[in-house]
Amino acid sequence: MLTPLGSSAVSSPNASGMLVTTRRPEPTRSPTSPSEASRRTYSNQAVFYRPGEPLQSAFRILSGRVRLVRVGRTGRPAVFAILRAGDLFGDALRPEGVTADELALASGEVTVQVLEGRTLSAQLEADPALAVEIIRAYADQNRALRTRVLGLTFQEVPARLAETLLAVAEAHGERCAHDGETDLRGITQQDLADLVGASRSFVSTLVNELKREGVLGNVGRVLCIRDQKALRRLASSHP
Repeated sequence: MLTPLGSSAVSSPNASGMLVTTRRPEPTRSPTSPSEASRRTYSNQAVFYRPGEPLQSAFRILSGRVRLVRVGRTGRPAVFAILRAGDLFGDALRPEGVTADELALASGEVTVQVLEGRTLSAQLEADPALAVEIIRAYADQNRALRTRVLGLTFQEVPARLAETLLAVAEAHGERCAHDGETDLRGITQQDLADLVGASRSFVSTLVNELKREGVLGNVGRVLCIRDQKALRRLASSHP
């Protein structure tokens, strides 16, 4: 069972994946700049909204990560997006009565600015810079969606996997502490499989091949990119 919003209990979806946005400068706004009335912090695995629930709010992430989950026709849940500080999710402009079609779940502690549809105009009038940030965030997500669609259409799975690894490193990577280039903490092979649109077993085979070639590595459960140049060559390859 998924936990109610704000609950401290923990539960996890069965599978994961992500829509990756490119890394951009962290918001220059002070962490205390959003009004206290719209700023909220949620615990790990807190649910912001579920499929079928009314949705007339958007959430701007100030810190932490949020996973967006959808359930396929087979009933298997998959995380199709992992969002970071500066990203938005939800929808403050949906017509009344339209419901959510995804699950939004906190991944670790998350602080957000809540943008309510009924008060959004007043928020933007009080803070015009917020409008620019909203437009930028949606533009980033639109570019990421376009890149993913083009990859699914024109690239073979190995090239899609390489491009996905590079994009994940750009958006969520951390400096490697064990002779690699970038650590991908919290990124699983199921995440990668969901994003590239391939089976987990096939992606696992490709990842193991890249490890044997020295392009990837791992320490425990942390996947590490050791050779980004090699990944770029693979990502640019054509069938």
